Amino acid sequence: MSQSDTQSRWGDPGALGFAPLAGINLAFAGDFLGWWGSEAGLLVAAIGLVGGICQFAAGTILLRKGDSTGGTLMATFGMLFMWGPGLMLVADAIGPVGSLNPFFGAWTLFLGVLLGMWSIALVVQPWFEFLIGPTGGLTLISAGLADLFAFPRAIAGVLFLWLFVWGLYMLAHSLAANVGVSVPLGRPAAEWLGVDTDAPSTASAPASGD
Repeated sequence: MSQSDTQSRWGDPGALGFAPLAGINLAFAGDFLGWWGSEAGLLVAAIGLVGGICQFAAGTILLRKGDSTGGTLMATFGMLFMWGPGLMLVADAIGPVGSLNPFFGAWTLFLGVLLGMWSIALVVQPWFEFLIGPTGGLTLISAGLADLFAFPRAIAGVLFLWLFVWGLYMLAHSLAANVGVSVPLGRPAAEWLGVDTDAPSTASAPASGD
């Protein structure tokens, strides 16, 4: 059986990744905005752990279908952004660690830089999809600063709400693409930014949820 025949047997995993992404960003938004109270760490961790499984699975399928940018992004952040902080919150709640910070805040800053770097590969994607790189990076950096310094937590909370909306829209786009309905994402970000690139956009490939 050829590689293309094997790839064709895999469905579009976009919704599998975008649904938990929207959920964890809503959970973090509520945490930073004070909606859940001060004892919700384990609840947020639970969302991160189950959501991380979904995202890692989605990333693995995307890689199997040949989407290296989407696959590595989904799989990496399923582990480093969902499982990692989730396990840290569990460790903090049951007592093995003395304090989450400064390590938790520094880790969040690192994730913000990491996500921002993915903008390099996402520049060939539609502009709305591309936004996860710069705005997601800004969100995580603001969250890290709020954990480490006297940076307003409400700013991070509002930015997490934006990522929640972004995730829901991408979920709608992915589900619509499966039945041939158009939920547009716009033209490639490279055109918008005036960047020359020879790499093709995967905007029409269901494997990336586009």
